[in-house]
Amino acid sequence: MPKRSRTTAILQFVIRALRWAIALVLLLFFLGPPVLNYFGAKRGNEATDLVYAGRAYIDTVVAPAVRRHIPTKFAGKDRIDWILIAGLLALFALLGAVQLRIKTSLSRRDVSRVADQWKNKMQVPAQSRIAADLDAKVKKLQLASKNIDQQELLKIFAETKRKLDGLARDLAFLSVDVVGSTQMKESEEPAAVQHDFFAYRKLVESVFKEQNVMKAAWTPDGVMACFANIDDAVQAGKDVISRLADFNRSVKLIRTNFAVRCGVNSGRVFFDDSMPLEAMSERVIDIAGHMQKYAAPNTIAISRTIVEPLMDVAGFSPTETVVDGYEVYAWSVKT
Repeated sequence: MPKRSRTTAILQFVIRALRWAIALVLLLFFLGPPVLNYFGAKRGNEATDLVYAGRAYIDTVVAPAVRRHIPTKFAGKDRIDWILIAGLLALFALLGAVQLRIKTSLSRRDVSRVADQWKNKMQVPAQSRIAADLDAKVKKLQLASKNIDQQELLKIFAETKRKLDGLARDLAFLSVDVVGSTQMKESEEPAAVQHDFFAYRKLVESVFKEQNVMKAAWTPDGVMACFANIDDAVQAGKDVISRLADFNRSVKLIRTNFAVRCGVNSGRVFFDDSMPLEAMSERVIDIAGHMQKYAAPNTIAISRTIVEPLMDVAGFSPTETVVDGYEVYAWSVKT
């Protein structure tokens, strides 16, 4: 578990010290004198004198101060000792409750911190069902007991790990972005711009649908799409680029032709149907985006290691570009 803060450690020490002090006062100065008298202990001994001196202080200083503020006589008798004992016991119990509350709060906080560290280490998707289920189970464990069962916590982690392993899949990602989209919109009619970019998005979405896209996340003029295999992702990129010729010739209204950069990457990721693609944080996806940024207009950039097992490698050629440590191959339309 994480170390306690210095302030918390000091507070816990002070509370423990006060409880010990209360216990000693009760034992020495309330219970001590009657016990010493019963056994006929004589004064003159340092320990005995300390007990009687403490009792005398209570009788001459503490008791009068209490009598000035609250009534101490009941049924014709002064019950100051019972009142003081009850007050000390109540304070002892109150400090114990505070100590337990601090301990419980710290334990729950530590469990949450350990759970967060474990989620980061295992790369549990933040907005996935698994993350939500883990958080719910950890919270239930925290509320169920004041003392966290470490074995139960480890059991929850192990169960979550098995679920994560079940979600691991080999998937491919295609990043597509319009080249110079901001400049394309300058000095153009807003209606024409809106028409063209809406039509462009429809073109891309129709291509994705044909290639059985699993998820897609759009930025204003770019998109990241997920496919079941690398061939579908590459074919989607090829089709988008190939169909832009007819789009530029017959559909668009603005002066500048549409051109796109595409980047593709594949690898093993945790895939949860309930989680939007934009919430997935995977290096595999990041590399697809980086490939796209380094691609030339109307080309697909992909690493050499991924090109080699493709069913159709026609049109790919090596480049001098290296992205994230990977040698880049590029595909472009034959002219």
